[in-house]
Amino acid sequence: MQTASNLKNQTNRYFQVLMQHRLWLLIAVVLGVLMAGVYGWVAGKQKYNAEFIIAAEQEKSSGWENLLAQFGMDVGGSNPGGVFVGESLVKLFSVRSSVEEALVRPYKQVGQKTVLLAEKFYPDLSSSTRKQLHKVQFQSDLSKNNAATDSALWFLFEHINNNVLSASKPDKKQTFISVSCKHSNDTLALKFAETMIDVVTEKYIRSITRNVRKSLMVLRKEADSIQTVMNKNISRNANNMDYNINPLLQSAKVEQNKSLIDMQISISLYGEIVKNLKLAELALKKQTPLIEIVDVPHFPLKKLGFSLWVWIAAGALGGLVFAVGVLHFLGKFD
Repeated sequence: MQTASNLKNQTNRYFQVLMQHRLWLLIAVVLGVLMAGVYGWVAGKQKYNAEFIIAAEQEKSSGWENLLAQFGMDVGGSNPGGVFVGESLVKLFSVRSSVEEALVRPYKQVGQKTVLLAEKFYPDLSSSTRKQLHKVQFQSDLSKNNAATDSALWFLFEHINNNVLSASKPDKKQTFISVSCKHSNDTLALKFAETMIDVVTEKYIRSITRNVRKSLMVLRKEADSIQTVMNKNISRNANNMDYNINPLLQSAKVEQNKSLIDMQISISLYGEIVKNLKLAELALKKQTPLIEIVDVPHFPLKKLGFSLWVWIAAGALGGLVFAVGVLHFLGKFD
């Protein structure tokens, strides 16, 4: 009974002290709410996470490449030198050239004009950085950028790598790669993730099909050149056949026979070139696409972090706890 009475007296004492210093408690709570609210608005915004799961095609048997090599074509394998294997492909998502190429891709929302993705991410930079680069004009052609635009893209690249984009292999034993983008704008997060996958896929395909495309370009030039010669030989042979030649003069048929032989050789060469050209086109088709999307996020996207109201409530509670702690330290409850 005495213990219960002491607890009641102590509780009353706590309540009296709190009431005596209610103004300071209110000030502490208000300050806590303001600080937490500002932080939640500026740095602690709730973000949406758009996560894609992709898989890259692995090195295959060289039987097809050996067959094409017999016709004098170097296709280089499906991943020459093993350049894009494992973590190398993951790293390709975070290199500056890939991010900047994605930033200058177009972005359009319903009812709004088309802008570049860089313009949508630019407000995320600090106000001091934007003030220094206030005359920045982003262009889809990176070669036309000036020093200010390059600097702005560099700051955007740093911001995206640190706060927006992440690529990793969740399971080292599997070939799946997770690509996720976090942003307060769910549509922008989804669009940028899709754009990054498109950019990396294009880089990947350009790199590992380089030898096939070179062979294809050479064969096309040769085919055009031989076709031109073949057409001339056909015309020359037809003209020689039109001449009225005395059948008793064999020497008169020499030019006619030469044109016929040249025509047959050019036709045969053109047929071989066209055959090799078709094989090269099949090889190029066989090696694309090389990155496939396994899982696509859907709305509503997963939310990360706390809402503004949670930050405000946490700030109020933190301010109250801090004020009570100060009163304890000053001995007001003794």
